[in-house]
Amino acid sequence: EDQACRYVGGLSLRGAIKRRAPLNLSRSLSRTQADGVGGVTRGAGAGGRAQAKQKRGAAFATKAIPDDVDWVAVRGYLYATVIQFGLIAATLRALDFVFPKIAFEALGKITLFGIDAAAWPAKAKSVAVFFFFLFMSLRSRIFSPLDNRRPTLSSETKEMQERKRPGWMPPPLAFPIIWSTIAILRATSSLLVWKALGGKFLVAPLTVFLGHLCIGDTWNSINNVDKEYGVATLSMLFVVSSVYVSCYGYFQVSKQAGLVLLPSCIWISIASFLVFSIWRLNGKPSLYPKRSA
Repeated sequence: EDQACRYVGGLSLRGAIKRRAPLNLSRSLSRTQADGVGGVTRGAGAGGRAQAKQKRGAAFATKAIPDDVDWVAVRGYLYATVIQFGLIAATLRALDFVFPKIAFEALGKITLFGIDAAAWPAKAKSVAVFFFFLFMSLRSRIFSPLDNRRPTLSSETKEMQERKRPGWMPPPLAFPIIWSTIAILRATSSLLVWKALGGKFLVAPLTVFLGHLCIGDTWNSINNVDKEYGVATLSMLFVVSSVYVSCYGYFQVSKQAGLVLLPSCIWISIASFLVFSIWRLNGKPSLYPKRSA
């Protein structure tokens, strides 16, 4: 009887296992199918989100860059600045080659004004370098392919009548005096850097400073020749940043040179705020050059 019971129990257990096996298999298949569908759904959702993100990025780029930008003018300003900088850098390289060959030592045989004859060669070199940097501070625009006419006293007076200016703006007569003083300080500080760096012209601090002059000349063409007052307002960011980088470079070489150049930073900062104020008072013209219709 015991054997019979065990036999019958075994049959019952095997029957139960067989009945449950298809059920478990169907459940596993259902879970697998659900996971597959969920994976496809999640993949489609991720793909949709990526596409939506790309569309938003494209829409933002379209809004950020207007359709009427005059890229010909933008490239013209950029190329002119690069060409001017290249020509000035080539001039510095030529000076490094030619300047040491000039016979300044011959002046050591001359005694004038009670100055020791041995001191004349060094003084003559310093005077020559000072006037070179003074010339560059005043006339660096001769290397620019752009029209770089400066405003005259009469034209500036006319501009004041045609366009609104802030009440704190200096009178037109003050600008030539201020810029002449700045030019002298630039030449003096550059001479100090030249001496500190062993009498070399094509060195990083002097090259960066002359690059700042190139940016300023391009800005002058934008503002005073092309009359793109909004573009000039935005471009002042490059003028201001470049003069501060130049002053920092001079400080790194000679603290005295950096201090002498510092008034240039202060004045250009004031001038940039003046340009911004004039732009704001006169209807805020476009900050980028527009294509003509």
